[in-house]
Amino acid sequence: MSDKIKSIVMTIVFVSIIISMLIINVFSKDIEISQTERRTLAQFPELTLSNILDTTFMDNFEDYTMDQFAKREAFRTLKAYIELGLFRKNDINEIYMDNGILIKQEYPLNEKSVINITEKINRIKDKYLDESNNIYYSIVPDKNYYADNKYLKMDYDKLENIMKNNLKDMKYIDIFDTLELIDYYKTDTHWRQENLEKVAKKIATEMNFKDRINTPFTQKEITTFKGVYSGQYPIQLKEEKINVLTNDIIENSTVFNYETNKETKVYDLDKITANDKYDIFLSGAAPLLTIENKNAIEDKELIVFRDSFGSSIIPLFIEAYSKITVVDTRYIATDFLKNFIEFENKDILFIYSTLVINNSNTLK
Repeated sequence: MSDKIKSIVMTIVFVSIIISMLIINVFSKDIEISQTERRTLAQFPELTLSNILDTTFMDNFEDYTMDQFAKREAFRTLKAYIELGLFRKNDINEIYMDNGILIKQEYPLNEKSVINITEKINRIKDKYLDESNNIYYSIVPDKNYYADNKYLKMDYDKLENIMKNNLKDMKYIDIFDTLELIDYYKTDTHWRQENLEKVAKKIATEMNFKDRINTPFTQKEITTFKGVYSGQYPIQLKEEKINVLTNDIIENSTVFNYETNKETKVYDLDKITANDKYDIFLSGAAPLLTIENKNAIEDKELIVFRDSFGSSIIPLFIEAYSKITVVDTRYIATDFLKNFIEFENKDILFIYSTLVINNSNTLK
């Protein structure tokens, strides 16, 4: 076969592939949501004279073609394998794998953000709290803290010191040494509830309610899932189990969601089909919840200011309190709290992950 014929054949094959991909993309049904990336995909933009003239249409159309490209997930996976295998990259989208566990490289320390969250905590304390409150705070380390030291890490000691120096008249509960890497999901940001009894005991001891927790927990498998990092690190990984710790106290307690104005259980099994199955714990993100335990031995109340990590550890405190109020100031401004919460004579716990502390602009 002559070189000319080879060139013609290669050209025909190449053009055929391009035309085939064009036809496939034209006739493929648009996908609304990427389950792996947990985001809404771009849809075909509205075509008007104004958005053609100001290039808005072409910008949106480019996003649309990138999001709706046929076999997009397969190409994302192929790209990841090439970057890791051929180009020897250590991470994809700043996510790396350490002993089969996906970890986001949280670096460097944002000191302004740490100061910002302490100012917001102090604002709550000064506005609502007094000597009748026992006030505590704790920091949940992200997975990067426990990873191999060859990876870049924020200065966690400095983060702790900034918090300690700026948060006065409240007790720090250090839980860093109660955890290790295996206590977190392999494909997700969050910690595994079935591994948190040791953390709950440390907090209970420091907050003096350990003696009010006497009922043992039973572990139950609820479902399987792939966490948020699996979509950002598109290598085929196995699903992992979501287990919950429960007992009669937890099963008989009720949760009221002020946003939906509905009552649910502590573990919301309707969330098994949710995009983020971690929402099983306290129904996921919510501005304000109250948990009622009618079987409490003492009429004690707790108010917890938290992020998503709090969703899975707060249920382990339920037996010790008749009522727990759960506040997420990412979704509710602190000025509104006086309309819903009586703060006097309540235990107060601020528990935030280093991920939120280092990016505290998310808090209102």
